[in-house]
Amino acid sequence: MAKRASKSNDYLDSKDVAEIYEFREKSLKLLFSENNPNFDSDFTGYTPTEIKSELEEQIEEVEKDACLNLLACIEAKFRLDYIIRCEKRYKDSISRKFREYFSDYQYRISLEDTILEEWKNIPEVNASIISNIKGAFKYRHWLAHGRYWTYKSMKYDFYGLYSLALQVESLPLYK
Repeated sequence: MAKRASKSNDYLDSKDVAEIYEFREKSLKLLFSENNPNFDSDFTGYTPTEIKSELEEQIEEVEKDACLNLLACIEAKFRLDYIIRCEKRYKDSISRKFREYFSDYQYRISLEDTILEEWKNIPEVNASIISNIKGAFKYRHWLAHGRYWTYKSMKYDFYGLYSLALQVESLPLYK
């Protein structure tokens, strides 16, 4: 087996991302409210409609950042599970299959085409969860690659993706 993967301690889980998202949203709402001590100077020349519109735009961007972070958490969970199964040489069927892939791809395995496809084959795992994850990753690609094309698939919101992340946590993934 190739040299072990270097794992960081910078890992966020979905609850961390939710907490960060809520703090940022509350901070923005305070910034754009009259309770902000600098409200008058920060928003000189703005109409109430413009202030409301700017707040909505900023919250929308914070939500997109949080969605990207949630999807990164989901990816990390599956990739870490793959690495652990390969390095620890577990004997269950998916671990054996992953080790076969490891001999060809090592740590550069496709999440969507290989890892997630194998998870769909586990009888005790609801395949719709994996399909939903794959669909959400189309949104992630759009977010992560600069949003330069018109995104025509299903748009995801933070709470929908958070619910999906919680479903992932119920899967038998190694940490």
